Amino acid sequence: DLIEVNLSCPNIPGKPQIGYDAEASERLLTRVRKVVSVPMGVKLPPYFDPAHHEHMARMLGRVEVDFLSLINSVGNGLVVDPETERAVIKPKGGFGGLGGPLIKPVALANVRAFWKLFEGRLPIIGTGGVVSGTDVFEHLLCGASAVQIGTVLVEEGLGVFERLEKELGARLEQKGYTSPESCRGKLQEL
Repeated sequence: DLIEVNLSCPNIPGKPQIGYDAEASERLLTRVRKVVSVPMGVKLPPYFDPAHHEHMARMLGRVEVDFLSLINSVGNGLVVDPETERAVIKPKGGFGGLGGPLIKPVALANVRAFWKLFEGRLPIIGTGGVVSGTDVFEHLLCGASAVQIGTVLVEEGLGVFERLEKELGARLEQKGYTSPESCRGKLQEL
């Protein structure tokens, strides 16, 4: 058993994402930690500045979370259907969370930033833009211990898991890795 505290749902009208307020997040997580005896993880919004990664990492270290899920959807996107001339996303007047391949570079950057800040000691679930075995491989290279899928699961159904496993296996073999764990965090930086 475990619990994941989502600090980052971008689709609730009138409610800000608490994950952008480190102090409020710390108060909430401290309260949850007091009543939870199972491992506790946190799902975070995307951060776009190293100072935000560092500030949140310090707070998460104080609260002693057991894992991170990075990232939730990118909030306040607006998708327009030009045929109907209408906003596509509901319920905030068309503004809402974007997911899928579009957000993968942001997800990878957040996985890598937190992996480095925690020096690989904190398990990270990479979430965002995973539609192929190569995407899984990239998340692993950046430091993810596992990945989570959403958009592609809705589009393809449960068969996606077998496809991703085969594609990842082929990529690992091609690159000379013996397991997903053996490539974790191995991204070569410039």
